[in-house]
Amino acid sequence: MNRLPGSPDPSESVGIAPDRRAVVAGLAALLALPGTSFAAPGGSWPLATQIIAGTRVADPNVLEMAVSALESEVGVDVVSRLHAAILKRDAADIVEPFADDAVEAAARRFVEMIYTGEITPGTTVGFHQALAWQVLPFTKPPSVCGPDMGWWTNPPDQS
Repeated sequence: MNRLPGSPDPSESVGIAPDRRAVVAGLAALLALPGTSFAAPGGSWPLATQIIAGTRVADPNVLEMAVSALESEVGVDVVSRLHAAILKRDAADIVEPFADDAVEAAARRFVEMIYTGEITPGTTVGFHQALAWQVLPFTKPPSVCGPDMGWWTNPPDQS
């Protein structure tokens, strides 16, 4: 087989070691393609939840159910405005009420949903996955067995 001098032998495997600029340029080109999305499932709702609730929901299904139920209750437009408003906040001003009353009411309902697991009023479909149990590590939801017999009699870990 005739090859040009200095050209690689096609029968040999050669590792590619692109530099940082080549990788960044390649990723930028991919992101520019129509219909390309590298967003995590649920978009940036996990981040918005962390901002407004102080932690992320461990079960993405609960988060998806909460956003969907909130859209049914208050409308997609209000939920979109809530999402945008949360992402504009930081730890210093997240405790301040939102200027838009509809957004403030939606924010309160959303936090209630993810902390209690009561996605639909009167129905606790996400009860065992609710944030309350994540942020209260010294307890467990009713009906969930502990690690050892009588575990509830031990004082909480103070670390």
